[in-house]
Amino acid sequence: MTAPKLLLFRAGGQVFAVEAGAVLEILPTTTPTRIPGAPPAVRGLINVRGTLVTVVDAARAIGVGDAVAATGGSLILVEHRSRPIALAVDEVLDLVTESDTILDRRASLPGVRPDLVRAVGASGGQTFVHIATDVLLEPLLP
Repeated sequence: MTAPKLLLFRAGGQVFAVEAGAVLEILPTTTPTRIPGAPPAVRGLINVRGTLVTVVDAARAIGVGDAVAATGGSLILVEHRSRPIALAVDEVLDLVTESDTILDRRASLPGVRPDLVRAVGASGGQTFVHIATDVLLEPLLP
């Protein structure tokens, strides 16, 4: 059995991780079409090969710093409730195996909503917060 993998990314000047098994693909940032009345963390919609995908600004949704720039960066497509959702991030950093990281399961971390933190980890001198994407996305999407 292989160890789970984590995808590390930078958003709002901090490093976070999501479970790589939930990642569908990584795309360059494209300008979304704004959705009237959507929460500030929801940038809008993009068309990915005929499928409308909601773009969520990871920094705003997590609550760390300013939103990532509208241009540049990357989109991490993750599966949420059987549909793709794009997380707009500053930069995708690395793919690491959980067994190669030092993980500290925590209930809270200063500056980050406690319900988002699955663990705090370190890999190759890089400290990161493993976030619960389902908890992050649930209040933003209908």
